Amino acid sequence: MPKIHHDDISIWVDSLDALKPEFTIIPVWNTIQFFQLKGKHTVMSAENLEPIKDVRYSVKSGEKFFVKTYRNYSLDELFFYRRNLTFSGADHAIESLRRYVDDRNVSLLLNKEQYENICLMLERQWKSHFVIPGRVQYKHFIALLDQYIRLEDYKSYSQGLLGSKTVVSQFETRIKNIWDEIYKLKT
Repeated sequence: MPKIHHDDISIWVDSLDALKPEFTIIPVWNTIQFFQLKGKHTVMSAENLEPIKDVRYSVKSGEKFFVKTYRNYSLDELFFYRRNLTFSGADHAIESLRRYVDDRNVSLLLNKEQYENICLMLERQWKSHFVIPGRVQYKHFIALLDQYIRLEDYKSYSQGLLGSKTVVSQFETRIKNIWDEIYKLKT
């Protein structure tokens, strides 16, 4: 039987199975996965995103899976790693989390309410484009969200730059291709 271990500064398990059924475990491949759309919004934009409240995640280090609570970093801090008024542009904890995500050593640990909220968000995305009942697959939603956020960011600073229309067109083509793939799965 898997066991949860702890000391004064950390909690860890030998296997993620020890966290089931209390948590739904989702592998993290993109830092945008720590965010969700606010309320009932279906428009994928930076202003409609918020960190998933009180979400926990695991970090694999060696043979242990350390359980941590997300610190509600903003989109600029975690996703873009961009300086702003509240972020100096250098944070060891953010750098470490981003590195673990890039190495595919992070998993989201969603409780029942968080998991249901994600499922409802995926159903709303489906309904915003299709009439029949269904749900956008999570991997496609993350790919779409990544492209929409990067496109919005690019548009904010690229006006007037040589070749900016070409780059915007490339983003729009990638977004269209993802929606086409979702549509093919529907039929």
